[in-house]
Amino acid sequence: MAIPKHFIILTLGFLINNFRIGAQCPPGDIHFSTQQQLEEYASWYPDCSTIQGNVVIGVPYGTSDVYDLSGLKQIQKINGYLNILNNPRLISLSGLNSLKVVGDYVNIFHNESLQEIHDLKNLQETGGSFWILYNQRLSSIHGLQSLTNIGGSLDISHNPSLNELDGLHPVSTSPALDFTLTQINAIRIMNNGRNLQQETVPQFAHFYKTDPVLTFRNLSGLPYSTRAVETSYLYTYIDQLQDPNQMLPLLNKMEKISIDINDSDLNWEFRLLRQYFKLKHGSDPVEKKIRDMRDFAKSAGLHEKLIIQARATKFLAFTLWDHFPDYEQLFKTYHHLEEIMNQLSPNEFPNMAQCYMIIGRAHYYFRDYREAIHYFRKAETLPAIPFNTTFILHSRNNVGLCYQQLKLLDSSDLSFRQIIEDPGEFPIEIWKGIASGNLGYNYYLRKQYDQAIPFLERDYLTAESIEDWGLAAGSLTPLADIYIRKNELNKAETMITKAREYINRSGQKDRLRLLYPVMAKWYASLGSKDLATDFVDSTEMAIQIYNDKFNALKLLRAKQELNANELALREIQKQKLIQQRNSVLGLLTLSFLLGMVFFYQRNQNHKRQEEIRELKLKNTRESLDHARTKLLSLTQKIRENNEIIERMQLNYSSQPDFKMIRELQNATILTMDDWDHFKQNFQMTYPGFIEIMESRYPDLTSSEIRCLCLQKLRMSTKDIAAALGVSPKSINVTNHRIRKKLHLDNQDMLIDLIENTG
Repeated sequence: MAIPKHFIILTLGFLINNFRIGAQCPPGDIHFSTQQQLEEYASWYPDCSTIQGNVVIGVPYGTSDVYDLSGLKQIQKINGYLNILNNPRLISLSGLNSLKVVGDYVNIFHNESLQEIHDLKNLQETGGSFWILYNQRLSSIHGLQSLTNIGGSLDISHNPSLNELDGLHPVSTSPALDFTLTQINAIRIMNNGRNLQQETVPQFAHFYKTDPVLTFRNLSGLPYSTRAVETSYLYTYIDQLQDPNQMLPLLNKMEKISIDINDSDLNWEFRLLRQYFKLKHGSDPVEKKIRDMRDFAKSAGLHEKLIIQARATKFLAFTLWDHFPDYEQLFKTYHHLEEIMNQLSPNEFPNMAQCYMIIGRAHYYFRDYREAIHYFRKAETLPAIPFNTTFILHSRNNVGLCYQQLKLLDSSDLSFRQIIEDPGEFPIEIWKGIASGNLGYNYYLRKQYDQAIPFLERDYLTAESIEDWGLAAGSLTPLADIYIRKNELNKAETMITKAREYINRSGQKDRLRLLYPVMAKWYASLGSKDLATDFVDSTEMAIQIYNDKFNALKLLRAKQELNANELALREIQKQKLIQQRNSVLGLLTLSFLLGMVFFYQRNQNHKRQEEIRELKLKNTRESLDHARTKLLSLTQKIRENNEIIERMQLNYSSQPDFKMIRELQNATILTMDDWDHFKQNFQMTYPGFIEIMESRYPDLTSSEIRCLCLQKLRMSTKDIAAALGVSPKSINVTNHRIRKKLHLDNQDMLIDLIENTG
């Protein structure tokens, strides 16, 4: 028997309506990435007032088309977090008028058209942080007047149209609007509109329930582990002082409190505060300020105040790193800091993750990647708390970068994915974007370009949203190379143009050594061989500058390590000189006695003159042999490096890979010091060759003279390319330019000229 069609429709309608009634709110998390999803939610859950999970409005990178939140007007409570990000069409938060409680953080991030947040006027409490960041047109935060309880930090930054904070204080004298922020771990209000350009923590201290002096008093009797946040506020206060003189009366009050209360820990905290103030704002030379802080740390250690000693040593390390780059003293300070931390537990010393991170950073800076991993691992494996989350994520990302440098890409992937997939309480997309870019670069190194593109795009879009131009350029460069390989030259041009602009904005010129090879490849793809050659030369120069700068730092550190033992060496040398003096005196006495015999003296003088002549002749021969040996050794080294390059290239496709070229150049290109040493040895072996070439052919460049010297040694094109850190094709181009300048028709004529010169 057939069932009537209208009966089926009525039954389905009944079931759908009952389903909607039975499911007033959706289970779990909700993510609205489109306006259509919001409208469908409003249709399916019109009576939902409590969301059990998290709510995301927008997308983690790129942009959404969300413009109207009215479908959320019934929601009064969100048990998880509320993340509103990357919605360029969203003008207001109309639709969140009923929201009273958010169980975790609130993040309002990069909504370009958002003008005000008045519709949060009923929001009273957040279980986590409250962040309002990078909203270009936001001019008012008046909707926060009911917010009295923030369970984390308050960060209102990088909102260029925000000129006042009218939502953070009473708007009238009515007692009902009494403003009290409680349980705030930290506050940051910076880089907003012109009237708030210089805002600092001290200017907003009146928003706290205590001022700095009262905050200091309330530290009494508390272990550092429970007062680390409040203590950090005091040092941030000092950091941000515009007028250091305003701190002096506060320090006097704090000193009196520490004496009156008679609390030993509080007294040491005051002494560290005072020493830190002198380090940051004192008028003494930096060397003296460093010495005073070191003496203070030593004194704290003698009194078994290990936490004070560790923090003083950390401040000392920051100063050495940023303002007084004595790298040997820096690493000694790091070593001492590690020794102190070995006596403390993470619970006692919440700064531990930060300290291990900065030690690892120094080793990474000097390309000691294995040792850097050791310290980054120490940081990332510590228990995560709000106070150290940033440093743990930073260290985890750096572990991935170390493995990337060591070519252990699977291990590198793991670190980056842990950040991207981290379900923790760190809401800002910055770290996820950075890790995405680094993971995308791993795919790029593997030549898995389709997998690399979305990760690299996420990174540069996130970086653009926070105006981190250097970070954006870092992902735009490999993206450009990928699009060249895919023959999508217009996209590649867009990436190159942006990357070049962002490198200029950031001032990070070292990134040009990575961009120039991509530009050379792009011009070559367009058929502009001359421009491609120019950028190959620019690449060589950029890499040379980068490596020379790094080598200079390595040399500086090495010299500082030698200076550390200088006093001991001097003492040893002093003893040796005494022994030598005594020996010389004995020999002189013996010579005087023997000299009394005239015949012996005449023969001895004659013999000595003969020995001197023979010694000079021997030294001359040995110097020449040594020069030839060094030159042959250098030539052999170049050949061996070229063989290594050829073996490594077997693991890659025949398509030139400019990332590989960069890494090989780091291992084989000669520094300017190497060339100076080479030139000395060459001139002793082939005297006059370089001078003849320079005088006869003044149009030759220094690079072309180098190429002629290597050809004089009868090296192959590949060997010469390895020596100069360029491709064999570049050597052919250089030879062509030389022949053109010397008016020679072919390479054989050039070789004849070289062999017959000098």
